Amino acid sequence: MRTVNPYWLFLLLMCSFGTGAMPASFDQGSYQQILQQKQQGSFIMVLWSLDCPPCMEELPLLTAFHKQNPAVDIIMVSTDEPSRGEEIVGVMKQNRLLDISHWVFETSQEQRIRYSIDPQWYGELPRSYFYLAGKRVAAISGRLKKTDLDKWLEASSKEKAKS
Repeated sequence: MRTVNPYWLFLLLMCSFGTGAMPASFDQGSYQQILQQKQQGSFIMVLWSLDCPPCMEELPLLTAFHKQNPAVDIIMVSTDEPSRGEEIVGVMKQNRLLDISHWVFETSQEQRIRYSIDPQWYGELPRSYFYLAGKRVAAISGRLKKTDLDKWLEASSKEKAKS
């Protein structure tokens, strides 16, 4: 019997998000899986919730940033219940963010998941992490500002120029 390579399965799941598919389940091992897949890449990971007003206020900024920089890898991770997947997809669709990777917490493991991402994170939202060359370079609690994104984008461009 033939086995399926987990990398290809993960890639297939990622490609399905542009079709309005439900968010992937983000469990205790998902963060490490993302880091392995991205390895030396630069990306932004945003943790948010449907019930978080600052998170919802931040989405238009992310939409504009994504529109101006479609090649930037943004990963959205909702901390909501998996049963709210359709609502999450609706918000992503409304904000024209369906073509980026989106996940939803496996809430039965919420504390372990938070700790696996960042032992210094206690659940405040929104929470954003910026990575360059596969390494975390910044963690921001609270709403992002355009200057946060622009600063990271400039550093990312310099990192790409080095390679």
